[in-house]
Amino acid sequence: MSFVSTLNEYCNLLECSSKDLAERSGISPSTLSRYRSGRRTPAYEGESVRKLAAGIVAIAQERGIDGLDEQRVTSDLLAGLNHSSTVFSRRLDALMRTLQISNVEMARHVAVDPSYLSRIRNGRRSPADPQGLAQRCAEYVVSHRQDRELLRDALGVTTGDDPHVRTEAELQELITRWLLER
Repeated sequence: MSFVSTLNEYCNLLECSSKDLAERSGISPSTLSRYRSGRRTPAYEGESVRKLAAGIVAIAQERGIDGLDEQRVTSDLLAGLNHSSTVFSRRLDALMRTLQISNVEMARHVAVDPSYLSRIRNGRRSPADPQGLAQRCAEYVVSHRQDRELLRDALGVTTGDDPHVRTEAELQELITRWLLER
């Protein structure tokens, strides 16, 4: 089950509003709204999941609902997060550092805020749409970076005669898969 589904299932079980959960968890109402709609997800190793779990347990206790503890709720929420976002963050950061692409430059092309991209790169945020972001980043890299040797080295792909990477489209697909692989 996805993070969004798990979070919304807990809210339905507790019959609590986003406002109630935001107040009990210490997470802003706008952030919680984005979590519940799926437009944003917390970082896998971030503090938001722990805060949400504590808020859910507090509301459950207030309403006399037994069987929920922070460890279980945290585990349920984490199971819905894409742990591969940590890998994505590390690989995107390595790719951009190797090719010397700035946050501003990449963010402009992929239509996100540079600070959002920075938080993804350093693991403080998970991308809401990893597939879409990976594709847009790969498209930018392939269309604006001419040093194929350096790119293939960054990806760990053998250079020159690699039969799987002949065209720009194939290279773009390779980069996308590499960013998303677990």
